[in-house]
Amino acid sequence: MTCSINSLPYEILSSILQEVVSLNTRDAATYTYGLSQAPEPLYDVPVVQKVIRGRVSPDVLRWRAADSLRQVCPQWHDWAADYALGELYIRRWRGSERWLESRNLAVVQKPSLFSVYRDPFFDLKETLRLFTRYPHLALNVRRLWFGGFHVSETGAYIFEILGHCKNLRSVTLPSVALRFGAVEDWSHLLGCGPGFHGVSSLELLGVDLKDSQRSSATNRTDHKALDFRAVNFSFLTRLKIFGDTNFLPVTDEDLRKIARTATNLRELHVTGMSTVSIDGVMALVKASMDHLRVLEYSPLSKDGFEHPESSSVESEEHLCSILTSCSRLENLSISLPTICSDLFTNESVRWQGEVQVRAEKLCRSHKNLALSVDAQDEFWRMLDQARKLMNSRLADGVDLHVEVFISHWIFEPRQTVVHGNFELGEVMSDFTWPVSKRISGKGPYGQTGIYGPGKDEGPYSYISEHAFRDGLQRSYISF
Repeated sequence: MTCSINSLPYEILSSILQEVVSLNTRDAATYTYGLSQAPEPLYDVPVVQKVIRGRVSPDVLRWRAADSLRQVCPQWHDWAADYALGELYIRRWRGSERWLESRNLAVVQKPSLFSVYRDPFFDLKETLRLFTRYPHLALNVRRLWFGGFHVSETGAYIFEILGHCKNLRSVTLPSVALRFGAVEDWSHLLGCGPGFHGVSSLELLGVDLKDSQRSSATNRTDHKALDFRAVNFSFLTRLKIFGDTNFLPVTDEDLRKIARTATNLRELHVTGMSTVSIDGVMALVKASMDHLRVLEYSPLSKDGFEHPESSSVESEEHLCSILTSCSRLENLSISLPTICSDLFTNESVRWQGEVQVRAEKLCRSHKNLALSVDAQDEFWRMLDQARKLMNSRLADGVDLHVEVFISHWIFEPRQTVVHGNFELGEVMSDFTWPVSKRISGKGPYGQTGIYGPGKDEGPYSYISEHAFRDGLQRSYISF
């Protein structure tokens, strides 16, 4: 009696096919290639060489690796489709090309006078055409990423594609999709419509647009979907908003509207933005306080990274207490207007790994940290409290490393060291202070956290806390 491989249990058959596509991927071309110098009309190009341009995207590799399996039988076809279409990365085509009429790259016989044109939205339209013609293929998609589509026309294509992917779990969209998407589009994506499973992970990416795109009346479409109750974010467990944009950006008001229903977030990332303040972020934090495990807020101002001003906080709420009340919070990286010892007093927190806190001054203090000795003493007590918290977590078998960023200084309480640019202090002390310093791996972006004109662009060093306090007392350095 003969036995077909398809009669094997699905788990075993799946393992065999997985091994096949792994071997196919290993033997496939994983890089794309181009020409070192594109031939131009009327220009003499003696030698054109083939060079590596970049890696082949993972979804293309998976599609090619499973290509032969799809042609064997319906069962293998379904498995290959699920494998290849699980994650899709749809990008806008950029650039231009010219034909090279030559069989040998070393000898350019006749450069073409014609440029190769391709519709920049070709991949987006073809994906929509495929899913419209074969809707069962779209059911295999669980992760979608859209890159480079920031105009109204592409917004319509994106939401049509999303409407076919009823088993989608994670999606990355341009931030203007908040404006382009209608109420029905967002309610279906978030699982509010019949037959739809809401996405659990949503990423919004912002980029600057050209003046022609910004001034277009067609692109200034705003359906105000967040104003309607049908748009419900309660199924969302991960939200990431990153990237600054000069066109219809995400604001604090948008985050407040999302926070009305986003009560089950486990991860919240808001990074690289100048249009969102701590107010909008804390609205989301308070809405998901009982579930939040990862919190990252790193703002970006127009002239580079800056600590948020205290005026950005609209209420008198004590943010340190709110953060320590998040009972499941484990990973924290945040910029606060103020900071105090209360942030490190609660030893029942679950923080672990590296915790970064950036601030400008102390909570409930009207004294200038740079001028007041009392304020500085309070700051040192806060670092001592941070050390107690780290020791408490270590006693529980959890490694916790706290970093505190104040002004242009980076404090590491565990190592009792301070990172910064001490060159001015050395000059003022006639190079008698500090007694010793070492090169730091932290500091200004591009060299070792602060960038922009006049932001201590030199390399950072680190010295002991004791030496830093000594330099403060002698006025060699200041906060």
